Amino acid sequence: MNRSLDVLTLAAQNPNLPERRKKEIEDKRDTLKKSIEVTLEELMKLRSVYLQPRVIVLPGVEIEEEGRQRLDIDTDLPQPVSVIDAKSFEIRGFEDAGDLLKTDQSVQVEEQLSGKKTISIRGSNPDEVTVLFNGVKMNSAYDNIFDLQLLDLEDIERLEIIKGSNTALYGPDAFGGVINAVPKVQKDYSVRFQQRLGTYRSGNWGLHFYRNLDKLHASYNFKRGASKRDFVDAVDDNSGLENAELHHTGNLTYRFSEAEGNRLKKELSATYLYTALDYDNFRDFERQNDLNHMVTVRYAAEQSQRKDFNLSLTLRRLDEARTLTSGGTIDSDIDDRAVQVNAEKQFRLGRVDLLTAYQFQASELDYQDARDVPGEQRLGIESAQFDRRHHGAVAIVKLHNDGGSDFFQTVDVDFSLRHDRVLDDQVDYVLRGTPGDPNPLVVAGAFDRNDWRETTFKFAFSFDGYRNNLALNGYLNAGSNVKFPTLLQQTSSPAFFAPEESQPDLNPEKNRSVELGFTISRDVRANTSIYGWQISGNYFQNHYENKFRIAATPGVPVLFFDNVQNARISGIEAKASTFFFRKKATLTGGISRYSISEKSAFPFKSDLKRTLTLNLDHAGYSFQAYWFTESEQFGWLRRLKSGDQAGGQPVFGELAEIALPGFSNLDLHLSKTFQMGKLKLFANATGRNLLNKSDEVLEGLAIRDRRYYLVFGAQF
Repeated sequence: MNRSLDVLTLAAQNPNLPERRKKEIEDKRDTLKKSIEVTLEELMKLRSVYLQPRVIVLPGVEIEEEGRQRLDIDTDLPQPVSVIDAKSFEIRGFEDAGDLLKTDQSVQVEEQLSGKKTISIRGSNPDEVTVLFNGVKMNSAYDNIFDLQLLDLEDIERLEIIKGSNTALYGPDAFGGVINAVPKVQKDYSVRFQQRLGTYRSGNWGLHFYRNLDKLHASYNFKRGASKRDFVDAVDDNSGLENAELHHTGNLTYRFSEAEGNRLKKELSATYLYTALDYDNFRDFERQNDLNHMVTVRYAAEQSQRKDFNLSLTLRRLDEARTLTSGGTIDSDIDDRAVQVNAEKQFRLGRVDLLTAYQFQASELDYQDARDVPGEQRLGIESAQFDRRHHGAVAIVKLHNDGGSDFFQTVDVDFSLRHDRVLDDQVDYVLRGTPGDPNPLVVAGAFDRNDWRETTFKFAFSFDGYRNNLALNGYLNAGSNVKFPTLLQQTSSPAFFAPEESQPDLNPEKNRSVELGFTISRDVRANTSIYGWQISGNYFQNHYENKFRIAATPGVPVLFFDNVQNARISGIEAKASTFFFRKKATLTGGISRYSISEKSAFPFKSDLKRTLTLNLDHAGYSFQAYWFTESEQFGWLRRLKSGDQAGGQPVFGELAEIALPGFSNLDLHLSKTFQMGKLKLFANATGRNLLNKSDEVLEGLAIRDRRYYLVFGAQF
């Protein structure tokens, strides 16, 4: 707090500030000083002292919590960001990041029979969401999708949900948005143990270690778990599903210096991730093994919690192996090995901030899909080796201006320019069929090289205002983005005789987006019960060109694609929070409503989602009630007409509509922590899907059914 007063005093002494601005800063400094004046005698009479953060908006001055890392997205164009801190999930009964992320009104999570979970933001497809771990891209080079089960929540400080397609820093492909998982560096324990038990004979346990040796921070985490589910028509206990997980996480951070005056804060860090997931389906004789292995070394320099220079090198391996021996044999393996280099440098030139960055990713992918299925045609490639090289260069300029009035404090204008080049080489391939076969699908997926280059431009305008404990900020952004064809799409076949409006075109998808939004916050802590409130909302439009659609047909091991020439998603999102009793109670409601012009290009997406969350925190108790409702989902799938392949030219049939009903549900979490000196004990009870009123079954498994979990542990 004294440091904040010193900052205000120095700011008031700035000779370049107008007299009106100096007077504003001096008044706010005096207000802050009065708000913390209390005599020792008065303090000794209090049983409890509750400290709450207070945001004071000042012209040209930023006061931030010491040790709080700024969001990387702050260096990008302004756009809506939801942040989920560790205290919201670290001892609650969330199975993985997918269960946690769906609490946001803009997010939908899709789950497969194997437990694989993918995410959709604003009605987009899973391959339009970029998933990062501390800024490192985790998506597969094969289909640009990442399984959220591979993220261990136990070592995460926060999850950042960046919504919209107008990010420049995180590269192309993110038409829907970005998820960034930020790991913990400093921890409040030396050793920690937790155990989780629950429905489906599920359980996991973990050990976590942390040590601070002066400038060195070291941590290691281990977690193992498993679960078993039965099919509703199972005749014995040996015909269900079994899932197992294993996580290793390690981090070393050495801080050479702390920021002081003109001296930069410099640190070198190394992060290690290893996750192995095993899935066994004993009814269908199916087995799947997923592996995520990553090592990152990063050098970072920053001043006043702002990045000055950042350089990182990452080695990553993502492997998915699957075998099926029911009704034939399928043996598939997708092994993706990648090297990523990211360099960023920020320049501050008076009122102008300039960020430049270069990003490079080299991926080597081994693909195998050996199949021996009765009645299935031998078409397409059986195995192949691919090389992908992706170069990206970006520049972001931020122009900071004085608002020029008593209310508007700052007005910023931002620009970004990005250029990407993607080169895909198919080094080698093996066909399932005979190359001389007249059926064009025999060589489907075979190519030599594809080379794409795209440049995108974005613009944003934002402002901040403050008066009488009322803060307002708003933004308008617009720009273009691009999504390059994935290796999955390149190894698929063009849909022959597709309608004129959706002719296949193996070129990048384009996106033009415009969005405007606002946030209003009010501090009313003088009221005995209501502490404050916050309202945010935004409206966006995404216009797509050359949108890919993928279709499959039984008996043909080749996927088919066509391209919708024009598609659109527009929508409104709103969120309102009210804080009670010194923020011990928070009530938050959210709603998202989308208009999707071509649902066959965005299948099985709800166009309406509403959420309501109540959080209570007092005396070591924590309670959360989360209610949500999602509207029905529609998908339009195009399949080949049976018997039309004999002449060598497949013919597409009509689109068939498939509907999934809408649903509502309720999750409850109750936690309690006990502090005894340096020893801390904690326990949590969770009930999920408590409003389940029907026995919905998908592929023989009950879905959206009630589930109960218990978490307990200790740390020292």
